[in-house]
Amino acid sequence: ADAPGRGLFRLSVFLKGLPPTAVGYFLQGGAKFGGYEALKQESFARLRAAGGEELTRRCQLPAMLASAAAAEMAATVLLAPLEVLKLRMQTDAAAAARGAARTLLHISRHEGLGALYKGLAPIAMRQVPYTMSKLVVYDQVARLAKSACVGEREHLRPCAIVLTGLVAGAAAAIVSHPADLLLTRLCGSATASTATSVAECVIADGVLEQARYLMSLGLRGAYAGLAPRLAMTSVMTSIQFSLYEWLQMSLGVRPQAEGRNV
Repeated sequence: ADAPGRGLFRLSVFLKGLPPTAVGYFLQGGAKFGGYEALKQESFARLRAAGGEELTRRCQLPAMLASAAAAEMAATVLLAPLEVLKLRMQTDAAAAARGAARTLLHISRHEGLGALYKGLAPIAMRQVPYTMSKLVVYDQVARLAKSACVGEREHLRPCAIVLTGLVAGAAAAIVSHPADLLLTRLCGSATASTATSVAECVIADGVLEQARYLMSLGLRGAYAGLAPRLAMTSVMTSIQFSLYEWLQMSLGVRPQAEGRNV
């Protein structure tokens, strides 16, 4: 039989890096969702002022994509140090034993603050297309789904939100997976064992070198491990948007997907 507490110990393996993950994505989520909505509304207002509804209708999708990209880039600057910290704790036993705060101090003292932004470019390469896909796909599909859930079908609205979130999450995972793989290999611990070689540190300092490394993996290599990430991201995104819609309704905010007449 297993020794007492061994089951709990095994469970703890899946929780490595949880504190920096929670803090990082709390900050990143606030900047991403809030920034996207603010920039999107401002873009639509400027387009209407410049050329009326016709111009707004023609430029709707580019404006949404640009708003999502700008909001995510700002959010990525907040996320990058905590993402590096999370990966260190997941791939380096010494870092995991030290804990999040002490690992952060250790990296800052021994490697410099620049080490915390080592993964900024690959994080942006992952997060910007991820967010553009997630937010814009959700916005567009939710508008169609909600327009179909009226009258006698109003009770289907929560199901439509959940399904739309799953679709948006799947699209975001597929688009961003190669950069997510690159991020893990670039920012993991250089001392990781061969059992965790997926997290070995890759010498690819520039964006061009990182792109060449991804190309060297081939299509199958670049999408290694997609299935579990696809499942996780789809479910997580569905939950995010369900909470997001509930929060908008609770605050009396009219969702953009319903409120646009463009």
